[in-house]
Amino acid sequence: MLVLGGGLGGVSAALTLTATEALREKFDVTLVSHGWRLGGKGASGRNAKQGQRIEEHGLHIFLGFYDNAFRMVRGAYAEWDEPADYAFQTWQDAFRPLYQVTLMQDIPRFGKTRWHSWNLNFPERSGTPGDPRSLGPNGFAAFLIGALQNLVAKHDHLPGHLTAKLGLDALERARAYIEEAGDGALDHGLIVDLLKLVQKGLQTVLEPLLKLSDEGWEFACFADFGLAFAIGCFADVLPYGKDGFDRINGEDFREWLQKNGISDTFAWSAPVRLLYDMCFSYKNGEATDGPENARFAAGAAAEILLLMGFAYKGAPLWKMNAGMGDTVFTPAWFVLKQRGVDIKLFHRLTKLETSENGAWVERVRLNRQVDLVNGAYDPFVKVGYGDDGKWLYCWPSEPDWSQIVDGDKIRDAGINLESVFCHCTAGESVLEVGKDFDLVVLAMPPAALADPAAELMDANLRFKQMVEVTPAVPTQAVQLWMTPSIEEMGWKAGPTAMTSYVEELDSWGEMSHLIPAESWPPGTVKAVEYFCGTARWPAGAPPYACGLPQRMAADVRRDATEWLNANIGVLWPNTVKDGVFDQSQVYSSYYRYNLDPSELYVQCFPATVETRLKPGDSGFVNAFLAGDWTRTWFSAGSAEIAVLSGKQAAEAIARQTIDLTPSD
Repeated sequence: MLVLGGGLGGVSAALTLTATEALREKFDVTLVSHGWRLGGKGASGRNAKQGQRIEEHGLHIFLGFYDNAFRMVRGAYAEWDEPADYAFQTWQDAFRPLYQVTLMQDIPRFGKTRWHSWNLNFPERSGTPGDPRSLGPNGFAAFLIGALQNLVAKHDHLPGHLTAKLGLDALERARAYIEEAGDGALDHGLIVDLLKLVQKGLQTVLEPLLKLSDEGWEFACFADFGLAFAIGCFADVLPYGKDGFDRINGEDFREWLQKNGISDTFAWSAPVRLLYDMCFSYKNGEATDGPENARFAAGAAAEILLLMGFAYKGAPLWKMNAGMGDTVFTPAWFVLKQRGVDIKLFHRLTKLETSENGAWVERVRLNRQVDLVNGAYDPFVKVGYGDDGKWLYCWPSEPDWSQIVDGDKIRDAGINLESVFCHCTAGESVLEVGKDFDLVVLAMPPAALADPAAELMDANLRFKQMVEVTPAVPTQAVQLWMTPSIEEMGWKAGPTAMTSYVEELDSWGEMSHLIPAESWPPGTVKAVEYFCGTARWPAGAPPYACGLPQRMAADVRRDATEWLNANIGVLWPNTVKDGVFDQSQVYSSYYRYNLDPSELYVQCFPATVETRLKPGDSGFVNAFLAGDWTRTWFSAGSAEIAVLSGKQAAEAIARQTIDLTPSD
């Protein structure tokens, strides 16, 4: 069994296929990845020259409904026999809950537009991420009405003559009706009619609410959004069960909300923008024009928001206590090795060849990027964690050149062994079906498959459509290590994850909890802050030259400096001096432009979901698919879908359901 790709999809497939002794006896798994580390878009590296700082592709946070991703992580920590002084003995050591989400909204008042931070604090919910979900057939219906009631219950500060017109008794009637129905069939049309009464009442008092205060503006925004969202769910989705989400994937989410009555004032407000910004959902990375280039399949968006709000366990967000590579892929590596999986780093797929009749993959050609001094490669460095002698196995931000034949020459030539635009070869490996492999998992996104899988595209129209239609976009990331603390910078709301702010760095993660995981001189770094957003395609047409992503990172630095000068004062007022961002408060910084095909973010645009193929339905008898670009659940780019896809690919291969419930 050959797994091509070392990201979450490939790692999940390999872990699932080797989950039991019986499976390990049946499948001999080899995992192949280019470069010096596992991770794909989730890879992280440690920069030894800069305090062993964590360098990421972007801002990685698990959501509390990521049951498949957490099952994989929990299982890896439970199985791995870590050293006694290892910092992360369990998954709870590696993750921490985050209950606050910040949405940014520009509010026009008194002839000016000012940005406001809406800090949403979510309650702790029962359960542990990764445990089976128990939600009755009318669970989302009850949650939706309950959330609307909780929202309007906070209107006490608003004038009674306005709120009296909202018709809130209709919400109580809807709640009572759903409660009385229990798990029985619902008259969704009745609930829609009741919600429309409240929506009509709200929109009759919308103008005075907006003039009243910033609090009135915030209440009106969330109420208007929530009502349109709930009406759409009860009208278009919930009556049709799981298939309801697919029914509206041909529509754009914002336009679907407008169809269901959201006012023009709030059709591009922070709650609407949340998913577009979080999932980089802008055509060609053009995010600065507001909704003009915003695209998100309505069904996937609705399902994600329902899961985010009502199906999380513990906390809505879970931050990692080190880099994603250190936290997720390190235990996965050791568990795979313990199970006997052969992990081949420094191998890049160059060509997939089909059989004469085009029915299966006949041959796999790999570029062996380098030769190794000792024939094997140790990918890890040890990095201290905290002050009590604990440590972590971490992936470095560049290869250990001393383990590579002619490593110094390759390094000095500027070769990036993770970039398809850089060519370095020590020879070719040609794997033949029936001799070197029987089955193959393609755990690489469509953009990365387009060139090596050209024969597959010629042989199968559905495969070709998937590769050509599935959209993807470059992204950019900025990391800042600051000398003042976040409180000293002027942010008083505590740890948070923010989105819907000024493009293109619309999302921010407060990550100061990572300081103990790095090795800065005492007292130098007091805050760690991550920003990310979409990025536009570079000028000029492919093929791109070696080093272009690194050169584009210089543009990210320039643009980020301008962005910080213009916008950071709203978040961190004490970092602005003489009207510009005070760079003297930055101890270290990292800028990244993600352009390589395997690093592009796969988007979920309307009318594209149906072209995705399921993990077990590649169109080739011995090829399976794994990654967040396949047709699985809500089919949007995320760690959850990548892991689920890998699991489903493995189950299609094994022809059985594989229970990965962790035993921790």
